Amino acid sequence: MPKTIVIDDDPETKRMFLDALAGAKGAGDNEFVFAVSEDEALGLLAARDDLDIAIVAIDSGKLNGMELFLRLDLDGARLPRIALTGKPDLEQLRRAWKEGASDFLVKPVEGAELLAALSRVYRECERRRKSWKNETDLAAIRREIEIAGEIQHHILPSRFPVTDGLDVFARTLPAKDMGGDFYDVFELADGKLGLVIADVTGKGIPAAFFMAVARTLIRATALHETKPGACLEQVNRLLCRHEVPGMFVSVFYGVLDAQTWALTFANGGHPPPLLVTPVGGGEGRIGTLRGGAGTLLGIDEDQVYEEGSLTLDAGEGVYFYTDGLTEAFDSDHTPFGEERLWGCLSTTAGGSPSDLAGAVTAAIAGFVGDAPQHDDITNLVIKRVS
Repeated sequence: MPKTIVIDDDPETKRMFLDALAGAKGAGDNEFVFAVSEDEALGLLAARDDLDIAIVAIDSGKLNGMELFLRLDLDGARLPRIALTGKPDLEQLRRAWKEGASDFLVKPVEGAELLAALSRVYRECERRRKSWKNETDLAAIRREIEIAGEIQHHILPSRFPVTDGLDVFARTLPAKDMGGDFYDVFELADGKLGLVIADVTGKGIPAAFFMAVARTLIRATALHETKPGACLEQVNRLLCRHEVPGMFVSVFYGVLDAQTWALTFANGGHPPPLLVTPVGGGEGRIGTLRGGAGTLLGIDEDQVYEEGSLTLDAGEGVYFYTDGLTEAFDSDHTPFGEERLWGCLSTTAGGSPSDLAGAVTAAIAGFVGDAPQHDDITNLVIKRVS
């Protein structure tokens, strides 16, 4: 059972955490202690040797959170640290990551997100201990990379907000190397949902880092910027002003109003999702979500992201995907392609989101055979069921 110290001089943080955990599944398996000052935090750390994780507010003014974040490592506590922030400051996030942050949390923190972060970090620590005890240095380094890849994919949500009349499913088939695909579904104000699918250029640890930062920035910005185009513009400016050489991200971001079933969206250089409309007999008509076009995020600070919109009718769905799907190659280096994807979706349009995703996954597996997978394959599917 993880024991966690939360360090933040904001008195509302304790209440926020307790409210978020109230009724959350698995919350009883965690123990928390709270500190509102550096002296109190260091005193608790000195008195207790059973603490597993530290959550530290890095942008807290009076507490000087970033300095305390660094000191927890230098003073010999060696606790894995989760950086807690109330605003999307890329420079702060980059510094925390560079200094060993195991994960990030952005206020307001949801119970499921908090428990998922604690589970990832705790699991990482347990595996690291076992890895370094039982393997040679070279093998241990390889295992660290594998663990990082597992943690990266555990960042992606496996459960989604419950919305009447909406069915959601997502799946990622990771390539051997760490990649930069991610998806997200999160609640916004007034009963709306944020829908994200994205792909960071490159692979390996830099892509994994950039993915985590981009996901955090999008989520944090979307909480106060309600329009998808303006949200991407703000995230793009942050990424451009703190340039990471060679790192860009394609993002499709939509906001779904579950009351009117209007989907408003902006597209930053990502493959356009597909509208799946059943026409009877289990088959359907496939169309592309046009509009809302713009370039990759992280290239042009002044890029304007236009918005598109549509209204989902009962039975209609939207299929979001990354280019690793259409660019899955067989042994002759022939890509799976859009035509095969459209054909697969048209013959399964009457099914559930998991049916559509499963059919596409099976079709790709049959097509590529034993050919190696060089890129992540990610899909997110939503469907209005009533």
